Amino acid sequence: MNISSSRTLEIRVLSAEDLRIGGRSVKKNAFAIVKVDPVNYQGTKADPVGGSYPTWDEILEINLPLGATSLTLEVQRRTSSGDRLIGAANLPVSDIIGDYTPENYLRFLSYILKDTAGKKNGIINVSVRVKMPKQVCSSLGKRNVSDSAACSSDAELKVAGFKSSPTQKIGIPIGERKFEGAVTGVPVWPPIISKSW
Repeated sequence: MNISSSRTLEIRVLSAEDLRIGGRSVKKNAFAIVKVDPVNYQGTKADPVGGSYPTWDEILEINLPLGATSLTLEVQRRTSSGDRLIGAANLPVSDIIGDYTPENYLRFLSYILKDTAGKKNGIINVSVRVKMPKQVCSSLGKRNVSDSAACSSDAELKVAGFKSSPTQKIGIPIGERKFEGAVTGVPVWPPIISKSW
């Protein structure tokens, strides 16, 4: 998918708790699936020994279209006669994206699983972050940066209706220290041009 139409999520499926089928504890082979839609999903390996408290600790990468509002987390059990759903949970995109923290912050989340009858059937534990691109464009050209890096005050800002010259840059004033982290909640405006009345 094109980066302009999707984000890549890095979901670490950690574990599940108190899984049951028909009121009985799951004995083995539970696995998890993260779904955006029926054709866009990723799954873990089955845990052969974890029983009702499986541990996967697997990182899954999945493309999240910009219009998506939620993901589905499923836990299933692999049997000789096929896979059987233990429970599912809805993960709202608003739990990952949309607050005042940078998108690439790591979030640890737990959700109650519900079986096909809508009854509570265990808990799934995950960590999620938006995977940031490896290359960041600035007025100094493309450069490689770490996943947690953000644009510096040297970056050029394009604002509708405002023309900047090559020597005029708009940025966040940060004094003499070098900026190497994420900044949130800081508005940046073009310089105010005084008008004579």
